[in-house]
Formats: sequence, C-alpha cells, structure tokens
Amino acid sequence: MQNRGVIKVLFLSLITCGIYSIYWYYVTAQALNEEQPDDPLMNYIGAFLLGFVTCGIYELYWFYKFYKKVDTVTSGDSCLVNFLVTLFFTPLIGQLIAQSQINAFVDKQ
Repeated sequence: MQNRGVIKVLFLSLITCGIYSIYWYYVTAQALNEEQPDDPLMNYIGAFLLGFVTCGIYELYWFYKFYKKVDTVTSGDSCLVNFLVTLFFTPLIGQLIAQSQINAFVDKQ
C-alpha cells in the first residue's frame, strides 16, 4: 500500500471531476487484496459498472466491503462512519478518511 497525501487525493479528485477517485479506489482495492488475499474485493471498475446495472446498490455494497477491508488491514474501526458518509454525503469524504487510515498504517510499518 502506498502513502498518499490526503490533500493531494482531494485536489486530484476534484480537479479531474472524480476520475482520480475511480483510479484511487481501483489501485487501493488491488493493494488491499495483495495485503490480505483471502476474501478478495472485486476491482472497482467492475463494481462501478455493476452499480449502473443495479441503480447504485451494488456499488454501495462494494463501498461497505472496501471500508471493512481497510479496517481489517489497518486494524481501524471507521468502517461504519466511512460507509455512512459515503451513503449520505459523498464517497470523497470516505475516501479521504480511508487514505488517512492507510497512511497511518504505512507509517507504522
């Protein structure tokens, strides 16, 4: 997993109109799968496309699994907060909280 600046993630996500967010979720999910290979996550591109077919329901399920995996790998406890922020506000805030958790985990290693 990679230590990325939270402000950099925010700035790039806003300046690219969310394209960087898609890339970030894809790359981070792959890194989480490498860190903990049992119970792998589907890549985000597949979840994003299935979200269109299911009117966003599958994508919300994927976000929950993603945040749960972040908590499992980093020994954190913000899965529910991240998911609720994603559900009621924007995935960008959950993304920033998750990146902050990942940064703290990488710094400890």
